[in-house]
Amino acid sequence: MTEFKGVDDVHERSSNDEGSNYNNFAICAAGLMAILEETQTLSVAKALLVMPIIMHDSTVRHLGKQNVRAREVSALTSTRPDLFLNFNSRFLAGLTPTLNAIQLLAEAKYIAFNGELVLAKTLTFSVAIGDRAMRIKKAAKNIAALLASPEGELYLNLRIEL
Repeated sequence: MTEFKGVDDVHERSSNDEGSNYNNFAICAAGLMAILEETQTLSVAKALLVMPIIMHDSTVRHLGKQNVRAREVSALTSTRPDLFLNFNSRFLAGLTPTLNAIQLLAEAKYIAFNGELVLAKTLTFSVAIGDRAMRIKKAAKNIAALLASPEGELYLNLRIEL
């Protein structure tokens, strides 16, 4: 089994998270794998929403808490609007790394692609993969619950401008 090596170490974190090397395709690949291990399949439209969620540390911390229950996106955006204030900007910044991550995962045979992403094999999450990836893995169940809503509802509630 192939393992990714320390996605935290692929690039050093810059002081500006948005659009920085801290938010690279390796961390996106780890995030996509964590979500796919919960859902088994993911449409491309929903996969494009993973990076803007995981690139925001406050959102990942919130969704990774033990006492946070899984919610639909409409409930979370109404109770915690602060987590989604700049979501459209994060969405746009995450498009390229997400597409690169999908290509990497397909080439490495972690996913199959038949119009949607399908989990082909699991990724081993351990301390060696990095603290940030482990925090994302911890939040994956709640992120998957957010993404369970229909695509149109997700894009509307997250105020994505296409």
